[in-house]
Amino acid sequence: MRQINSLSELSDNIDIFTGIDITGNFKKLFGNPVQMPGCLFMLCIRGNCSITLHMNSYKLQEGSLIVVFPNLFFQINEQSHDCRFIFISFTQKLMEDPSLFSKAIVHMPSIFEKPVIQLEPKIQRIFYDYFMVLIRISRDAPEMYSIEHIKMTYMQLIIGLGRAYKENDINPKKHHYNRNNEIVKDLMRFVIENYRQERNISFYADKMHLSPQHLSTTIKKVTGKTLTEIISTMVIKEAQAKLRSTELTIQEIAYSLNFPDISFFGKYFKRYTGMSPKQYRNME
Repeated sequence: MRQINSLSELSDNIDIFTGIDITGNFKKLFGNPVQMPGCLFMLCIRGNCSITLHMNSYKLQEGSLIVVFPNLFFQINEQSHDCRFIFISFTQKLMEDPSLFSKAIVHMPSIFEKPVIQLEPKIQRIFYDYFMVLIRISRDAPEMYSIEHIKMTYMQLIIGLGRAYKENDINPKKHHYNRNNEIVKDLMRFVIENYRQERNISFYADKMHLSPQHLSTTIKKVTGKTLTEIISTMVIKEAQAKLRSTELTIQEIAYSLNFPDISFFGKYFKRYTGMSPKQYRNME
């Protein structure tokens, strides 16, 4: 089976990469803290290990599924000799596609809050079988991997995880999170509810009864991103999705995102994308 021999294999040249860690080389790849270049889904299928994901420690065993988002630091600290993973990875470029981002964002708070989830045996088998199908396609029929198929695969994983998290939340044996993780969880909920109207850090700090500095420092520490980056990413991705997939005028899109006028929206959009809304809409 295919395995990752170098993180360079997760470059933007390959939209999807699947395989089984058959020789335990994940410990070699992630023995030291590594900033993840893409989005990695790993299902532990045997053994156990301890990991650190962006300064938070977790224990993994058979049936543990971990999601490592781009730019987060990941390290495998200790690992049993028989520890093995089945995995699938996507490039950061693909997962930030505006049409995918706008659909996946509703599930992101749960995953940010709890990047490691212990799957029930029946759910574990479903994820394992799904990963294996993707591995077989990659090995035997790579021509089936159109970009639309890859996007659908990513969304199926995110939606499936969303349902798994929902079931897990019903379980009375709930995980107790530290205060920083609780802050991130609450922030993501507030941002998703308000980013179209509010982009001011003070607004979110007031909602959470925290100082802007404390909130900003905590978010950067846990997620690796600033609060401004998180908010602007959501705003820009929605704007891009509307520019490409709707007939709304640029002015209507600007108003839908609570910009005072089309000029202000244009400057904001260009600051983060390097082009005007009109240029983006007309781009091939």
